[in-house]
Amino acid sequence: MEITLPLNEALALATAKEPLPPVVRSITADGASLQLDIDLRVIPDAPLALRVAASAIGTVTVTATFTGYSLGAALFEMTAHARAIPAHKLLNQLTGPIASALGRRGLPEGLIEVRKGDNEPIVAVHVQDAVAAKATGVTVTDVDVRDATAYVSLAVGTVTLL
Repeated sequence: MEITLPLNEALALATAKEPLPPVVRSITADGASLQLDIDLRVIPDAPLALRVAASAIGTVTVTATFTGYSLGAALFEMTAHARAIPAHKLLNQLTGPIASALGRRGLPEGLIEVRKGDNEPIVAVHVQDAVAAKATGVTVTDVDVRDATAYVSLAVGTVTLL
């Protein structure tokens, strides 16, 4: 099975039950990239280093550019800028609050992983783990992002919703 889903429609589905957390001010899509405006000042239970940086920086623009799909994870090269200053070192500080937000939505820990990239950090989104948390019998075999659209290939067997 193949699913073609414009990223703005994927966002509408993701926010159908509840809105994005207040930390996410906006999300836009362009080509293979998502651009997020993140207000660091409203992250609940932020570590001290992040709270200090947030008070000085305020809003951070994060660009996530899709680079591939491997071993069940969609990979994104990340850049982050605050007031024209590179802020990608803050990404590791965001993983805890992101994991907490996903957990409140019934998803397992470890779905988002920050890895060292050649130039910029890589964020791995464990898509197959997210699917497996909601249903058995569905395997994500490929993901591609281009033209502000996600293209997802699935192998569907006997499905049981969890």
